Amino acid sequence: MDPPPAGARFTGVGAVEAVLAGLTFHHFAVVVADLELARELYTVSLGIDSWHTRALSGAAVHRGRPVALDGARVAIGRLGAGLVELIAPGRQPWAAREILDRRGEGIFAIGYLVDDVAAQLRVSVSAGARVEQVRPDARHPVEAYLDAGSGLLVDLVQSGSSWPA
Repeated sequence: MDPPPAGARFTGVGAVEAVLAGLTFHHFAVVVADLELARELYTVSLGIDSWHTRALSGAAVHRGRPVALDGARVAIGRLGAGLVELIAPGRQPWAAREILDRRGEGIFAIGYLVDDVAAQLRVSVSAGARVEQVRPDARHPVEAYLDAGSGLLVDLVQSGSSWPA
């Protein structure tokens, strides 16, 4: 995948909306330090009483460097028509870990379903998005984090894929 032109980035709500036009909301992702404590908190605050928890593993490419997601854990809960993803990122240097270290706990990504992650990445990069991370790799992505320029990442999820991968 070619990098965006020098200095190209999302600029303003209009650029983000242009990239996301027609996409289907899937989830919002919250990075947390303690998964069990976060599940309790979000069970009470959002009324989510059922969580599916699992370990993440496998490869990703974060800012052009291969990383392993081993040690990360997620909990997924349903909230209305969408999902909430709680992520305890483990110690590996990937997008969620960097955000937890830099900003602390909180919402860090909004997820959208796409029919073809690779095609959506091409459209997004041409519109000025910066690719933060792809899983498992740039040639066969099933999930990608884009820098939306607002402090939140846009998480593109392949429709029909086993999510989280």
